[in-house]
Amino acid sequence: MLASRVARGAWVSFALVASVLPLSCGERAGDPVLALSGDQNLAGRGGGASTPDDSQGPTGLCGACTSSSECGDANDACIIRRQEAGFCGRDCDDQRGCPDGYDCVELNDDRLRQCVPRNACPSPKPVPTLTKVRARLLARINEARTALDQAPLVASSCLDDLAQASALDFARTDEALGKYVKECDPIWPSCQCGWSAEAEVAISSYDLDWEDAVDRAVESRGTEVDTHFERALKDDEIGAVGIGFWLSADEVWIALSFG
Repeated sequence: MLASRVARGAWVSFALVASVLPLSCGERAGDPVLALSGDQNLAGRGGGASTPDDSQGPTGLCGACTSSSECGDANDACIIRRQEAGFCGRDCDDQRGCPDGYDCVELNDDRLRQCVPRNACPSPKPVPTLTKVRARLLARINEARTALDQAPLVASSCLDDLAQASALDFARTDEALGKYVKECDPIWPSCQCGWSAEAEVAISSYDLDWEDAVDRAVESRGTEVDTHFERALKDDEIGAVGIGFWLSADEVWIALSFG
């Protein structure tokens, strides 16, 4: 069963880690930092309420937000500082550290410590169209397969929809292969669209544009690329692929649904 060989443990994350600075009281040079709980919005602060839906993933570190529910897992907070618009922090109590240019600070109204930029958040990166991403990723996948004398994979719009939903599920939950395991594993091989296997990868992209992130996901770079993901790209038992992609402010989630 292809699914049992491919769809297990296909996850990797590349993180640039800097040392954290212990600061107290949520203040840094007079800059108060406030955490908003998941059910608060920026009413009166220049923003409005926002309710994430099934078409949205997290905005990621320093991404725009109106509530903490948009920022990632339950420990990531939507932050207000001075008159800035809301931006997402990232929980740093687990010693993961923060990227260069960020400090791990306490919030005025929350015990969780968050990665917060020392200055302003960087300008958002350009967001590509999903069509453009899929074309580049499929081309890179097929280059790798051709080099190994494997037949190229064909795109499938049906599998694309499943892959996109998988990428968003992965981005929201950090649970690799969650959608596949919940929906296809129990009924395989009778899954919709001929869905038979899944591979997913998450790449932190503090210093990458989206093209570099795509290339890093496909290329073999020692231990940087999950071997399950790489093997799935080269399997001779698959013929079609759907591609899902979600780009936050600092991380890329890619899902490949195979048929």
